[in-house]
Amino acid sequence: MTSRLSGRALVLTLAAIVASIACVLLAMWQWGRASDVLEAERAAASAPIPLADAIVAGEIPATSIGRTVIVAGGHDPPPPLVVAQRALGDRAGVWVVAPMTTEAGVVAVVRGWLPSAQSPGLEAPSGPVRVEGVLQGFEEFYGDRPRRDDGQLVAIARDAVEESWGTPILPGLVILQSQQPATSPAPAPVPPTVPRGQVPFPLQNAAYTLQWFVFAAFVWVMWWFWLRRDGVAAEEPADRLEE
Repeated sequence: MTSRLSGRALVLTLAAIVASIACVLLAMWQWGRASDVLEAERAAASAPIPLADAIVAGEIPATSIGRTVIVAGGHDPPPPLVVAQRALGDRAGVWVVAPMTTEAGVVAVVRGWLPSAQSPGLEAPSGPVRVEGVLQGFEEFYGDRPRRDDGQLVAIARDAVEESWGTPILPGLVILQSQQPATSPAPAPVPPTVPRGQVPFPLQNAAYTLQWFVFAAFVWVMWWFWLRRDGVAAEEPADRLEE
């Protein structure tokens, strides 16, 4: 009886080892799939797209915030706006916001940072330009007080910008990162204030990964149950003989 039990235990143990290894390998494969999906979606999210493709029904969907967009057009009047009290690192200064006329309409482009409103580079370049920048929403803080007494903006609110330029503008700000052709002097590009390339985590693949690890643990739970049951069954005849 003991020999038969030992042989059965050996078979069950080998089967449990094979099954648990298979479950772990499947779990690792699903985790690799999750990583590949996430990497591909991040690459797609970071690829530049035309500004018009980032705007849906006249608004910026959440999926477009933080996307790198391409804007082609020209800087026509009205003049740029100055946004007060904007630092670059530990240097105090201002931001420069210029209107850019495109086929889709006028878009507000944050051209970058300058030490002051009197610094060279405030005026936007003439002629056609191609800008790559990060798309983000207008600033909502400071509510009804987006402008200082000297005319400089405190916040880049859409209403204040449209009032200053006297024209409707497209939704969203473009935070310039590069421009062709480059001009000099020019404001220093500023980092965007929104996360870039953010995509939802592939929860389905992650759930499958966890599922296979649970299966691997379940294999050993069943292994223990089977061995215990067989051990009890092997002891029963001996107990009956003693009676």
